[in-house]
Amino acid sequence: MAVSEPAVERVKKRIREGIVRGKYPSGSRLPSERQFALETGLSRMTVRAGFQAASDDGLIAPSPQRGWYVRDLVLREPPSRLQSFTEMAHELGFRPTSEILDHRERPATLDEAHRLHLAPTAPVTAIRRLRGMDGRPVTVEDLVIPLAVAPWLGEADLTDASLYELFSSHNIEFAYSRYTVQAQNATETLATLLNLPPAAAILVATEIAYTQDTTPLLSGTNHYRGDAYQFTADLTR
Repeated sequence: MAVSEPAVERVKKRIREGIVRGKYPSGSRLPSERQFALETGLSRMTVRAGFQAASDDGLIAPSPQRGWYVRDLVLREPPSRLQSFTEMAHELGFRPTSEILDHRERPATLDEAHRLHLAPTAPVTAIRRLRGMDGRPVTVEDLVIPLAVAPWLGEADLTDASLYELFSSHNIEFAYSRYTVQAQNATETLATLLNLPPAAAILVATEIAYTQDTTPLLSGTNHYRGDAYQFTADLTR
């Protein structure tokens, strides 16, 4: 007996939405196929096919004799290695996504001008993106880039795009970054975007990225879900 494809897609969509909303946290066990079938009114065969489809999309993984689990969603920053969000997501086997929340040119603030070695009120491109992996929100990214460095950026489509790749296509390469991470409580806006409870703990990473000749390319702030980001550093004495 063939399984209805729309019904299979409904199962997969229900799983994806449950993961995105936090109903099924990273690493958690899904309800059993039997329970899922009772909740949805679908057959066990359809539910099993839906679970397999979600597994094929990288959302969940089977565990022998123990059911299905949500794949671990932790973005791991490697020690002493500068990588883009896109590169880290791909290494984990996830599909990186970006939703543009703001993209405009404006004068730099005094703090931004100082950080980027610019004259006061010099023109910059300001970008805010909601970055995710397989559609699951991971970070709200705020970027400030000198207009003189990337005058073409205003016309670029940054939806699901890698900024590193875009710069590289214009013969501009990121060489190193000055990077700081600290814990904060999410604002109401950030909590909503990241599907978190009000004032939930998040990790805030700030950076200034440079070319090899020490030219500042961007000032960035990433607001990571606390359960979706891990930073590793090599410490020596």
